[in-house]
Amino acid sequence: MYCEQCGKRIAETAKFCPYCGNAVGIADSVQSQQSVKQEISTPPSLETKQGSIPASLETRQEYTPASPETRQEQKYVGFWARFAANFLDGILISLFVSPASIYIGYLVSKDDFFWSSRISEYGARAIAFYSVLYILSQIILLVLWCKKQASIGKMAISANIVDAKTGKAPTKKQLIGRYFAYVLSTLPLGLGFLWIAFDPKKQGWHDKLAGTAVIYVGDN
Repeated sequence: MYCEQCGKRIAETAKFCPYCGNAVGIADSVQSQQSVKQEISTPPSLETKQGSIPASLETRQEYTPASPETRQEQKYVGFWARFAANFLDGILISLFVSPASIYIGYLVSKDDFFWSSRISEYGARAIAFYSVLYILSQIILLVLWCKKQASIGKMAISANIVDAKTGKAPTKKQLIGRYFAYVLSTLPLGLGFLWIAFDPKKQGWHDKLAGTAVIYVGDN
């Protein structure tokens, strides 16, 4: 071994140079200690971490749940269940407009106003009263469709109106179109509603035109 300061040969076990008194071997020990500290404080590289990830975890990250379009378990509401729901809605609408109906019946029994000279006075009032209540009932129906995806009758059988393609909530445009398409389902002797009994997705004509379907929700 040679002294780092004077360059003379000294014993391998010497801690100090006998010629110049320089401390021997301390610099090497300090450097080794620093290298050890760096190895301890330096975290493993990202490549090492990635290499240690099991293949199962990588597979989980690539997994995506099936879209509603691929689900085969949607249970469509059939003709008779929807008939019962609509029948209940009809009863509730009748109860809502019954005050106007009673008033019209009273005028008919009292003055036979439809054929009397007082039709402009009594008849217009009664018809306007009935019309206002009926329009309000239809607005309530549309609001329920938009907020709850169902009327009260459909809520009673745990059914929802959904988009036929995605299974999600339909847009307001679809629901408004569905409401006015009821006319087309009703006009040919209700054939548009009877179509529900034979259609694979239990869609009436109004559903097909609006791109909607009626399915059970919950545990049904």
